[in-house]
Amino acid sequence: MRIDVWSDFGCPFCVIGKRKLENALGMFTMGDKVEVVYRSFQLDPYAENRTVSVQQLAQEKGMTVEKLKAKQAQVAEMIKKEAGLDVNYDSVIIANTFDGHRLVHFAAKVGKGAELTERLIRAYLSQSMNIADHNVLVSLGREAGLNEQDVAEMLESDAYKDSVKADIAEARKLNISSVPTFAFNNKYTISGAQSEEVFLNALNSIWDEEKKFQKLELKGQSKGDDSCTDGVCNV
Repeated sequence: MRIDVWSDFGCPFCVIGKRKLENALGMFTMGDKVEVVYRSFQLDPYAENRTVSVQQLAQEKGMTVEKLKAKQAQVAEMIKKEAGLDVNYDSVIIANTFDGHRLVHFAAKVGKGAELTERLIRAYLSQSMNIADHNVLVSLGREAGLNEQDVAEMLESDAYKDSVKADIAEARKLNISSVPTFAFNNKYTISGAQSEEVFLNALNSIWDEEKKFQKLELKGQSKGDDSCTDGVCNV
């Protein structure tokens, strides 16, 4: 089974959904047979890299400072409870996530896509790091075991730009307009930070369906006297 996950690093519900899926996979008896692939999505593709005061952010969102602070506190508490991550909205650096997604594609080539996704989420939401800064991305790549020079050279090139754009284009084609969105076997989608129970039910249902499909393919087939093998026919 394959699960494609469209998400963005600054999305609080993405980290919760990621954690819930991971927990469900830990409870799923065939969890080791499931491949999870993290796909690119940008909530704000035109985002500029900046540190924004709560006053300025409240003005941009058309909210009072008090209402924004209350909402941020509520979301931070939810992330802490549901995903075990401390979020410091007072010092979050709003950054364009495009190059971060390129790094995930690069890391996925050596099986570290999920690890880099987690690291970028923590860097953005919890550690007030500018994940558009190439030096920061090189450092995060090194922490995940990637070669610093390889990461730096990749970031300075056009590598994986088309991959990120292709992910975003596919999301549009599938009518994905919000994240997180989870696509199972390219057939079924679940949107939002659902509970472990929802994910586990989906895993079991889809796994059982695939097994039934395989059995239907085999039903009625004979055991071996109706084929030719290595130049020999039983006729």
